[in-house]
Amino acid sequence: MVFNCRQQYKRYKKNNDAQVNSNKLTKSQQAHSQSNLENGSTTVISDATTKQQQEQLKLKEQELTQKLDTAYSKIGDVTFNTDAKTFQLKLYTDSDLSKSVAQIETDPSLAEEAHWSNFTNSLLKTSKNIKKSFKTGYTFELMGVNDSNKVLFAAKDGAEISSITK
Repeated sequence: MVFNCRQQYKRYKKNNDAQVNSNKLTKSQQAHSQSNLENGSTTVISDATTKQQQEQLKLKEQELTQKLDTAYSKIGDVTFNTDAKTFQLKLYTDSDLSKSVAQIETDPSLAEEAHWSNFTNSLLKTSKNIKKSFKTGYTFELMGVNDSNKVLFAAKDGAEISSITK
């Protein structure tokens, strides 16, 4: 009986040693896999997440551009420059508003008489709403009627940054 116990112990020891070595190998493989995950795979996951976030931001910017274009559809068109993070309002040239803005563009001293500040206050509110929709860094510009490349008024993150009257 002692012999059998000894044989069983040897078998147990042999199996146990094999199990321990197997566990060591598994732990080594896990450490190696973890290392690969931390080094290479994280970059892949991070890149994929960044691309997803960029795509979501692009969609959100497109949606807001459409909403702004609809909101200002009676007076002009709104476009968005992705690189500059800038929404631009270009007025239609055949409206009374565009005629007033064209006069102010030519002679900024007419701004007070034309109630320029009422109009620019509404543009500031739009800029504040843009800031609520996105993080900081977005600009809302009113473009010239006489010169569509000239910025007459600009607001960034809800604050005025330039005006033709100043």
